[in-house]
Amino acid sequence: MSNTKKDLNKELNSDLKFSVKSFITICSILFGIMVFVGILTYVVPAGKYLTDKKGNIIPDSFSFIESTTRLPIWRWLTAPFEALIFGSGAFNIIQIIAVLLVLGGTFKVLDKAGLLVAIVNIILDKFYNKRYLLIWIITLLMMLLASCFGLQEELLILFPIFLAISKAMHWSNEQAVSLILITTGVGFTTALFNPFTVGVASGLAGLTVLDGLWYRVIIFALLYVFTSLFLVYMAKRDEKRNLIEENAQKFEQLTEELRKEYSAKSKMIIALFAVALFVIVIFSIVPVLADLGLGMVVMALAFVVGTFIIGKKCLGSLKETFKVFFSGAKDLSPSIIIILLAFSVKYIAESGDILHTAFYYCYNFMSVQSPYLSVILLYLIILVFEFFIPGSLAKALLLIPLLTLAPLPGISANIIILAFLFGDGYTNVLYPTCGTLVVGLSLANVSFVSWLKRTGLFQLILFVISVAFLLFAVYIGL
Repeated sequence: MSNTKKDLNKELNSDLKFSVKSFITICSILFGIMVFVGILTYVVPAGKYLTDKKGNIIPDSFSFIESTTRLPIWRWLTAPFEALIFGSGAFNIIQIIAVLLVLGGTFKVLDKAGLLVAIVNIILDKFYNKRYLLIWIITLLMMLLASCFGLQEELLILFPIFLAISKAMHWSNEQAVSLILITTGVGFTTALFNPFTVGVASGLAGLTVLDGLWYRVIIFALLYVFTSLFLVYMAKRDEKRNLIEENAQKFEQLTEELRKEYSAKSKMIIALFAVALFVIVIFSIVPVLADLGLGMVVMALAFVVGTFIIGKKCLGSLKETFKVFFSGAKDLSPSIIIILLAFSVKYIAESGDILHTAFYYCYNFMSVQSPYLSVILLYLIILVFEFFIPGSLAKALLLIPLLTLAPLPGISANIIILAFLFGDGYTNVLYPTCGTLVVGLSLANVSFVSWLKRTGLFQLILFVISVAFLLFAVYIGL
């Protein structure tokens, strides 16, 4: 094997761990947000809408109340743990934690067994001189998975592969995590059949996912091109900087012997990811299974079983596999703290009963504006609520019944759902209260400030495009 190949293999064999600096920065930001929301619960009057048997909000049922659950200041510190035990999103927290710990363990086993090096070498062998085509392909696949099946945090399992590819291509860690966060965030924004966003919202509004689909397809196509061009531009910028600073060597094509060896190992990792992806897709599109809400848990179990089968074959024993797997899971254990802090923001806001009050004031203001101004205000309000309620289902149950049963003049249910989709997806790459974003940045050793600097212009343009599509939807009477 050539020196270049040896250096590449050595570079790809690196542990997946949290950066201490990035971890502290993100935790500090989240803690500051917790305190801010805690203060709001003492400033904003508490209020409640009544709900029906299904938990849907009943319009015109709002009333101010004396909150009995507002947290005292000392309980702001315990809110992360209370959210895990008593919060409405407790089960979702557990699922995300489980997936990320499995991510760490799986990566460690695959790395130790040489499978990551194998599949990355195979990809480089085919795409090193077509690297920008690879970005277009990855963007399309990731956007489709998010847009059609609602996958995002589950796809963090792919980060080790994208990180290894990015290192070999002389791209940055920011590019590696962008291939997951940016693509899936835009995929959520342009949801076609996502059961967790457009599916839930359409059902609550009395529509089907086919209503307004033609418009969402156009949006998907245009934003796919925009996102791919942005990621290619950032890749070229990384290459220019790294090639100058490191005088990097070109990747050498594999010998036939190495190609056969790596192909055999690559098939094992492809099979593992294919089975896990099949499981999560089935649990997303089959109504009976989707209602159970166990997709991420079953996917994690599929990864564990597959990882131990691979470990037994490649590492020689289940005991050694368990040792390596446990070590990898331990490396990602700081993710638990980040996730708890992110979800505690919603828990504090709910405890103070301020979310319904905020919407009550906003809705009354919107209802007397022109349709064009109303749709912009609606979008901004959804963006604000997304900061406090990152979960799609909880936000849909609060907003959609109110906006469709007591509609805004000149704004159809299709436009309301479109604004909901934009607000729910766009912020997945912007808000530090999004668990997937903060965990992904920590894995990639990327600070939140650096992320904003790198993606700020992209996010601003994405926001402007979203507003333009909403205004045009009002104009044509979607």
